[in-house]
Amino acid sequence: MEFREAQQAMQQWLNQVPSSEQQLDRRWIGRYRDLTSQDSFWWLSWAGPFTEEEQQQWDRFFRPPMDEATKSQLAPLLKKSRERELEAALAAQREPRLHYPAIEIDEVRHRITELTQLRIQIEREEPNRIVRQLYQGAIENDLDFLRMIEATYEHNTEQYWHCNKRMFHEPTQDEMNYAFAWVRRLIQQGLERPETAEVSQQLIAFLRDKLHVPLDVSTGKDDPPVAYAYPPAEKPRTISAEAVKQFYSTILREYGFEGWQVVVDYSGNGTRVESGLRQVLLAEEAWTLENIRIFLAHELAGHVARSFAGEHSPIGLLGLGTRGYSATEEGLALYYEREVEALHGKPFDNSGLITGMLATGLASGIVTPPQTFWSLYTFFERLIFLYRRLLRPWRDWQSDQNRARKFALTRCLRTYRGMPDLNQRGFCYLQDVTYLRGLLLVEHAVSQEKHVLDQLAVGKIAYDLLPVVQSLEIIPPPQPLRKLIYDPGLDTYILAFEAHIKATEKTA
Repeated sequence: MEFREAQQAMQQWLNQVPSSEQQLDRRWIGRYRDLTSQDSFWWLSWAGPFTEEEQQQWDRFFRPPMDEATKSQLAPLLKKSRERELEAALAAQREPRLHYPAIEIDEVRHRITELTQLRIQIEREEPNRIVRQLYQGAIENDLDFLRMIEATYEHNTEQYWHCNKRMFHEPTQDEMNYAFAWVRRLIQQGLERPETAEVSQQLIAFLRDKLHVPLDVSTGKDDPPVAYAYPPAEKPRTISAEAVKQFYSTILREYGFEGWQVVVDYSGNGTRVESGLRQVLLAEEAWTLENIRIFLAHELAGHVARSFAGEHSPIGLLGLGTRGYSATEEGLALYYEREVEALHGKPFDNSGLITGMLATGLASGIVTPPQTFWSLYTFFERLIFLYRRLLRPWRDWQSDQNRARKFALTRCLRTYRGMPDLNQRGFCYLQDVTYLRGLLLVEHAVSQEKHVLDQLAVGKIAYDLLPVVQSLEIIPPPQPLRKLIYDPGLDTYILAFEAHIKATEKTA
């Protein structure tokens, strides 16, 4: 019944919105989508130095354009060489030697040329001022991203950094102060317990000696704790990636999100949404119910819903994103995610947002000397180990150390994604500034105007461009996925997909 009601609401809305032939940017949107639809994180998949045998295997299969089957064959080579190099680099306490063999440079340069020509043509021939303005900004953003990838291929650190700063902007002094306040409170909590006092002292010494940040642990002690210890719970039930794929595919289909598909990503680039490809990509791993709910709130109710709404708006570009939309996009998705956590009586864990801001700020040297991959790894290994010990003190010490090392590696890989030369200081991939920055932005916007969530639901737009698109009087879309995340029977529904797969396997 819920599916039928949602389908009817979606169909009524689709009957009211402009058709593709009526959209103001109908001349440009198809060509623009083709030029910006790519699995760019496949291009930026890290690899360590290949052995002779691995290089021969890579050369045998790497024939652009790449299909998913070939990617799944080559992904293990990337992972194996990367893990081998990271292990060797950490053992020698040196910077890892990473490269990006999956970059299809001819395709990257082709898209740069075609997007440049499209921008010129739109500026010359498009009569609508709003369309011209939005496309000019969006294409500039896409060109920056493609030129950053080109810079990675060419080992051009200056161009890589220039493009990064134009896309995302470096952390501000206030943002870094916010993040360091979180670190200080965490260290204060660690000093209060004998079993974590030593690692807290190590972090204080690191901040003082390596980062030149004197930490006054006597202030802020009355602030709320940042790591909440809860009693041990039963081991969470896990669900296969295939069952999760079927669940998300079903709700997207039944709720009327036509054209979208869900696929399992075997390249190791993680779970994400590629709006240009209309794809939801899932990590090949076991999922907990909590992770499925969070992903539903963040990626589907956030990213997919805004993309679908924008695609059917008066300007189809809103389905792909305006310039500078990423902070608003991530902030809105995180706002929904926090609501779901509150619904289930759990505090919102903002540690990932804060460590993302910290990592980019420390790597680029905003308020400290710029840190290298190895230095950043050392800092985050201790920081996350402390966080985990405070969060779950009954857990195995060695297990927490292993998890902290894994997190620190992942954080550093993200922070330096695409960096042409890891021996150069002061440069990094700045995307992770958008999460904390975006959530703070949306929180402030909601405090000023409650209806801003509905206003932002019309497409993938930057908050500061709301006045521009509001003049178009866009019809707000239905939001069945936001309703679903509050459904008390959601967990039971999710588990039914795993049960169905197991039953099918038994009868096969």
